[in-house]
Amino acid sequence: MLQTNDKSLSQYYEYIRSERRFSPATLTTYKNAIEVFIDWKFQKGTIDFSTVSHRDLQDFIIEEQRNRKRTTVHNHISALRSLFGFLFENKYLETNPSLELITPKLEKTLPKIFTLSQIKSLLSAPLAALNNGRITRQIAFRDIMILELFYGAGLRISELRNIKFDDIDFDSCVLKVVGKRNRERLCPFPVAAGNAIKQYLNIICATPSQKQLLEHNGKLLTVREIQYRLKFYLQLSGLPMDLSPHKIRHSYATHLLNAGADLRLLQELLGHTNLSSTQIYTHIDSSRMKSVHKSCHPRA
Repeated sequence: MLQTNDKSLSQYYEYIRSERRFSPATLTTYKNAIEVFIDWKFQKGTIDFSTVSHRDLQDFIIEEQRNRKRTTVHNHISALRSLFGFLFENKYLETNPSLELITPKLEKTLPKIFTLSQIKSLLSAPLAALNNGRITRQIAFRDIMILELFYGAGLRISELRNIKFDDIDFDSCVLKVVGKRNRERLCPFPVAAGNAIKQYLNIICATPSQKQLLEHNGKLLTVREIQYRLKFYLQLSGLPMDLSPHKIRHSYATHLLNAGADLRLLQELLGHTNLSSTQIYTHIDSSRMKSVHKSCHPRA
């Protein structure tokens, strides 16, 4: 058997970072999963992946299932399949021990979404906070812009944070967005979001040196700060505190689908590589239809 060591592991991490273009979050997930397996198999000793058998991986998964959530186990299996597939394809291993691994089925849960009335309450919250003297005019219009873009363009939080001035076409009301794995897409945004951007830019008087929309005085707003702002307005509006930026994105998708948007178009708008990722929203729509049927049909 061919021997492998930390060099091959470094090459694998570079492969998924530069060639597969995994997001930082996915990179962290895969690294953590592999480290957990290494600790389990080699117990801080010399790493030699050529000694790993299919039975080892199965035993590891069985132990994982006793102590971890199904989603975590699922992620760990995905990371190990990716790693051993890479090692086998690059001749570090003669066989791939991760083939035919049994993956636990994940429970399909529908994402929680905002209702239209909740969205309206959320979008009006920054002005209410401004009128009550709780925030400044600059922060109010910045946060109006953030919330309008979240709901109006269905952006991920990382996509919103990284918008550049050059990415905004006000005439066409379209944003160029860099999504997962550096994939670019065009996102239409409503007039209300465009007006919010213009109002904010008028307040901060953006200088030519500024490149990004959420950069001010040389500082870029962090993901954690954006999440905190949303929690502030949820509390102010009396909305459930477990709602999140990503649930605004779910709401955007569901409301479009309910209004008659085509599933393929929705896939493009959301930046999903596979249609299966978008199809969960058809289940949400079906749930809504069942609820309406049950409440309205005389024999339901």
